[in-house]
Amino acid sequence: MNHGNQKVTEDELQRFVDGELGEAQAERLSAVLASDEALGRKAADYREINRRLGEIYDEKTQGPIPARLLLAASGRSGSPLWHVAAAVLWLGVGAIIGFSLQNQRDADGFLRPLPVEAAFAHAVYVPEVRHPVEVGASEQEHLNAWLSKRLDRPIAAPDLRPAGYALIGGRLLPDGHRPAAQFMFEDATGQRITLYIRHALDTRETSFLHAEKAGLGIVYWVDNGLAYALTAATGKDDLTETAKIVYREVNP
Repeated sequence: MNHGNQKVTEDELQRFVDGELGEAQAERLSAVLASDEALGRKAADYREINRRLGEIYDEKTQGPIPARLLLAASGRSGSPLWHVAAAVLWLGVGAIIGFSLQNQRDADGFLRPLPVEAAFAHAVYVPEVRHPVEVGASEQEHLNAWLSKRLDRPIAAPDLRPAGYALIGGRLLPDGHRPAAQFMFEDATGQRITLYIRHALDTRETSFLHAEKAGLGIVYWVDNGLAYALTAATGKDDLTETAKIVYREVNP
């Protein structure tokens, strides 16, 4: 990113938001943000993600760590690797997510970058116990038809059972002034994964892109005019394999 004679890298911006820069560097970044509205909005987006994820995950660090997670992390149990990832996530304080992405916005400035919106939606609805979705999996046909009508494109929940995830349901979300869809899935252990879909701002197709930090990952891409973001507290390889299933489902 070039701002006049000031060059700000994505790494610098994320470290600034995370409070990891030295005093001199932080002062320089503060001056740049004060004079660059777009960059300032991007930094604000990152801070809001930190806050929302912190609300969800910080509370998990209070009190004793569950014995089952300590056992999983010790390697003494026959638990699958996701237990280790869960233990690390439980131990992480102030979960933060940073993204290497372009500052995609509508001409009116309403839209945040796709991974940011997907992370917000995931952070808000995944912890819900009684109302994680608007329309449940028992009404999948209605859910698909409703979201298809609102996005004015054929939308259907992919079958993620090959990856071990069953559909919980989905909901309609606002994405700036446009509609977006979110499908939520859950595996036998209670791990949840969400698929966020909206109209692409740039309709050029992309390969899978990935962003992660502190245990939360997103794989996102653009295909046939729609932008997809798959989000879960899991590793890049597993998330990418599940994204491939989604891709095949929407491109039969």
